[in-house]
This record gives sequence, C-alpha cells and structure tokens, in this order.
Amino acid sequence: MNVTQRIRKYVASVRGEVQRVTWPARREVASLTVLILLLVIALGIYLGVVDAIFQQILRLLLKR
Repeated sequence: MNVTQRIRKYVASVRGEVQRVTWPARREVASLTVLILLLVIALGIYLGVVDAIFQQILRLLLKR
C-alpha cells in the first residue's frame, strides 16, 4: 500500500467515524455554553473574594 492509498483509507475511516457521532442539538449547545460562562464568572468572583480576604490577612500579619 503506498502513501496515497493509506491517506485515502485514513480519510475514509475518519469520515465514517464522524458520521457515527451523535451531535448535540443547537439549543443544548447554547444552554450548556451559557451554563459554563456563568460558572466561570461565579468561580472568578469567588476566587477574587478569597484572594482579597487572604491579602487582608497577610497585610495584618506583616504589619506586626
């Protein structure tokens, strides 16, 4: 089997696998994207608050 035949066989197998994939509906993708964005924002706020608290604690400890 030469290189061209192997490439064609590979591309054909990839196409076959892609056709078997169960793709999510557009609405499901949109709702999960919004959920992920909200979780990232919430986690960012949480980490910001925790960081600010630790900064204050560290400042109090270092002033002594």
